[in-house]
Amino acid sequence: MAKNKQLIKMFLAFFLYFLYSNYAISIGNKIGINSDLTIMFVADIIFMIFIIFMYRQNLKDDFKALKKDYSVWKIIKVVIFWFIIFVVINALMGAITDMIVPGFETDDNTNALYNVSTSYMIFKTAIFGIIAEELLYRESISTIIDQKVLFIFISAVVYTIMHFVFTGFPAEHLLIYIAMYFIPAIFFSLAYVKNKNNILVLMIIKFVYNLLPLTILLLGI
Repeated sequence: MAKNKQLIKMFLAFFLYFLYSNYAISIGNKIGINSDLTIMFVADIIFMIFIIFMYRQNLKDDFKALKKDYSVWKIIKVVIFWFIIFVVINALMGAITDMIVPGFETDDNTNALYNVSTSYMIFKTAIFGIIAEELLYRESISTIIDQKVLFIFISAVVYTIMHFVFTGFPAEHLLIYIAMYFIPAIFFSLAYVKNKNNILVLMIIKFVYNLLPLTILLLGI
């Protein structure tokens, strides 16, 4: 019964995420809101509040475990370890991709809005992408899949498929696009599993990791 409840919660979370991501702007325009940026900003915040509420008990339990099992020094060591892992993985993927397709550039489903609003870029990178997306792609799936290896694989597959649905991967470089989403997702899920499925630890790791590209974008490097 508990698994069925978690399964329903997971499907509801993904359904609402898919629904508002695809239709929020058109619905907002129909009711007289002409700013796409405002619509997505509000829609993202509403969804984030919703999914936090859905998994509030999980967050409370993880917060207790965080205080019990992790000292400040241990958190720092964990964050540094995984930060290095992700930087190395990102660098290797970039180098391999450039060898295969020199000058290869990727598109992102929020690039258009990023170019319009720095505040939205910061929100998506430092807040929404860390809280809402980790609850969606990691926490919700882990509540119904106990087997660690299967969870890591499924969560990465779901993450990749969802980005394919939202952005579309060009057929010319399809495998490269799949790899660029799938491989990092594997390692984020691995970090989650290695830290006893504590989503707060993963959020801290991802926040620190995201500071690097965010800083580069803000500085225009």
